[in-house]
Amino acid sequence: MEVLKFNFCLLSIMGVWKPRGWRGIKAIFYYIYRSFVVIITLNLLVSGILDLKLKTVKLDAFVDNLSLTLAWVVVRQKLVCVIENRCGITRIIDSLEKNSFKLRDYREELIFQRFKKLARTIFIYYPLLFMSSLLAYSSGHMSVMDPPYALPYQGWFPYNYTRTTQIYWATAIYQLYAVFTTATINLILDLLLPCIMCYICGHIHILRHRFEVMTKKLHIMSENDEPQDEIIAAERKMMAEWVENHSDILNLVKFINNMFERVIFVQYTVSSLLLCTIAFLLSHTEPWTMKFAGNISFLAAMFFQILLPCYCADKLTHEFLDISTTIYGTNWYHLSNNARKSVVIILRQSYRPVIITSSFFIVLSLESFTKVIKLAYTIYNILQ
Repeated sequence: MEVLKFNFCLLSIMGVWKPRGWRGIKAIFYYIYRSFVVIITLNLLVSGILDLKLKTVKLDAFVDNLSLTLAWVVVRQKLVCVIENRCGITRIIDSLEKNSFKLRDYREELIFQRFKKLARTIFIYYPLLFMSSLLAYSSGHMSVMDPPYALPYQGWFPYNYTRTTQIYWATAIYQLYAVFTTATINLILDLLLPCIMCYICGHIHILRHRFEVMTKKLHIMSENDEPQDEIIAAERKMMAEWVENHSDILNLVKFINNMFERVIFVQYTVSSLLLCTIAFLLSHTEPWTMKFAGNISFLAAMFFQILLPCYCADKLTHEFLDISTTIYGTNWYHLSNNARKSVVIILRQSYRPVIITSSFFIVLSLESFTKVIKLAYTIYNILQ
């Protein structure tokens, strides 16, 4: 849970997540700070939208502004999701610390460490890639600045920023600050769902391990000729705990899916548009320039932004599918009739893939990721 705790710590610093336990005057000041951050994000979005409507510009400048505006739409949806569903996210974190999710022995700790390492790897390398892309993208836009006429980013403002140099630089610095702040929030929120899915994958793997341990213990009790009543009592207890753990994981995945489905929908659809618009920009940008390098970095960031949740969701689905393989690999047929009935029900459940989806037609998986790339390429060809 260290990665998630650090994630929420960063969200608190950026003004999105009020630390648990803050009350009174500290909470009031934090809400003021959060309002300031939300206003900055919305201001960028509104400025980009109004610029699309009110100005006639070249096609490449229009597409550049459209790409940035679409990116702010995704950030806005993620902010709304986290702020509105604070209680739900808190429930997810608390659920991962429930009794059935607690590690019982050294073997379970070793299993869970693998998935903690995966979450930690994502948490280290994805921000490095994202921030490098952001710096390159911003450098590309800063290279085309022309004081006091051209700002680093396209946008509409309710005043004439070309009137004086001071007003121009104040507006330019505000744009750069707002972009870096919003992009940093977007980066941290990008890590939230994949890291949660990594932890759940670890618990599914532990669930499979517990079934193997349960059947082995019962087999040993049978071989030692222990009283049948004790074997049946132990079997009922262990089977009930295992079924409860399985149900808790399934309910948690469904709850997470319901909470993040709108974000998944917006991320999936907007990312496909962003990939093709940025590719269009690259085809209309002079190579070996800072702006060209910035657009390539933006394309790489969007590529990994949609790949990361698809990869983690695909891993989650396969971990659930492997439950049936694990059960078939044990001597579950030596269990009592009641236990075998429960196992059959679980086997039937495991044949139905557990997927992270949105509106029943967007499914997060590596296959869906390839479809996004194909769709983006198709739209790019139409624009060409």
